[in-house]
Amino acid sequence: MAPPQPHGTATIGLIQFAGIPGEKQRNIDTATRLIREAAAAGAQVVVTPEVALTGFVGGEAERAMAEAIPGPSTEHFSALARELDCYILVGLSELCDEHLYNAMVTIDRLGEVMGVMRKVHINRHETPGGWRNGSEFPVWRFETETGAFTGGIMICYDREHPESARLLMLQGADVIFNPLACPCPTDDIHRCLLRTRAFENEVYLCMVNHAAPRENGHSMVIDPEGTIVEEAGGEESVLVTTLDLDRLNAYRENSLYGMHHRRPELYGPLCDTKGQMHPPEANLT
Repeated sequence: MAPPQPHGTATIGLIQFAGIPGEKQRNIDTATRLIREAAAAGAQVVVTPEVALTGFVGGEAERAMAEAIPGPSTEHFSALARELDCYILVGLSELCDEHLYNAMVTIDRLGEVMGVMRKVHINRHETPGGWRNGSEFPVWRFETETGAFTGGIMICYDREHPESARLLMLQGADVIFNPLACPCPTDDIHRCLLRTRAFENEVYLCMVNHAAPRENGHSMVIDPEGTIVEEAGGEESVLVTTLDLDRLNAYRENSLYGMHHRRPELYGPLCDTKGQMHPPEANLT
């Protein structure tokens, strides 16, 4: 069954702030303040950076700050989502079955947890921090007063693998959220990579990074043609952008990318694990 088409408009708020390492309550307070600012500016879906609540420290210090979902932090942001009548996507450390995950929790307008995305690709610089790899790219339906779309998440390094965005697109994603904690957004090759992920999959891509001095900000919104339509600077800020979902439908009808002209019967070798084994340091189940 084909996924429902997007329609209307949706206003996205990206809250760019410096998640201070180890200062969990301070980061929660900052996120709360900026989410309120985004909602006051009309945002219907608000997204934080990657592991925003703990500042992404790793190791035992990270584990000590991690929590279950639902837990105290998700309950706090669930109440905020109900109050503001908006979706909230929050980056935090999740402790599940004693495993530590780099997670994004998605909360709906009623304050209910829709689901959790756990970072799938943990690279060699992160595995010493004890992070466990996630194993799926879920998508959810976002219904606003002005429109609707299907959205999914790829966390930071997930974007380096084209399969991440492609899997989300194949499940019907119209918007891909990409929370980061890295200095990459000002590097030309990484900007090109993000633009390509949007272009090759015919989706809007909304990237949100930590602000300076934690990282270098430059959160951005990219349209399905690969054009950066909004971009923040390096400091703390709120970026609010309205996505034209009807335009996305029209673009897809006349385009060549995304779902068009694929030959999946030929792509079997991409899923053949022979010769594609995980490196020894991968923290997999």
